[in-house]
Amino acid sequence: MIDLYTASTFNGQRVSIMLEEIGLAYSVYKINLATGEQKQADFLKLNSSGRIPVLVDHDNKEAEPLVLTQSVAILLYLAEKTGKLIPESLPARAKVYEWMNFHAVDIGSTIFNAFYLQQRCSPKQIEAAEKLTSKIHEHYRYFDEQLANNEYLAGGNYSIADITALPVVITQQQKLNEYPNLTRWVQQLKQRPAVQRGMAVPAKEVSHEN
Repeated sequence: MIDLYTASTFNGQRVSIMLEEIGLAYSVYKINLATGEQKQADFLKLNSSGRIPVLVDHDNKEAEPLVLTQSVAILLYLAEKTGKLIPESLPARAKVYEWMNFHAVDIGSTIFNAFYLQQRCSPKQIEAAEKLTSKIHEHYRYFDEQLANNEYLAGGNYSIADITALPVVITQQQKLNEYPNLTRWVQQLKQRPAVQRGMAVPAKEVSHEN
């Protein structure tokens, strides 16, 4: 059995989408970020950095349950565990890793920094935030070019590269209308039942017996 400690954030939604796609049984524990539940002692025992998501896999070959943090690491682990949503060949896997990291590192961090400068910084750094937003669009132009010749980010098959990027792109969708291939990709993935279920998972405490 798997326990997922999560909230309605990009990182949390990545993992719940993945769990829905691969069909493993899991229980969800919603962490209230607004009240600081992620900083309470019980949660810090799982992740001392006080961040979600956290995955606890009780069904592994080790004596103790595996406690894993970082959404990209969790996606990789679940893909390796089940053999799903990851290619068999090394070159194909490398392309999946490339597009996962492109989004998680380059785009994800830039979006957060732009948000922080514009919404949380005092005084607000509007000009700097706008420059970062322009950089985000430049990155998504590469995604659009990739999707012009590929059905999915890493090629012809849906993979954890797509799951890594999708939750963030959905929130940026109205700003990305100039990219027709990216728009097509978003609409296509949003129709997947597992994506729909996974996006909704952190909103409530539930147990999924798939």
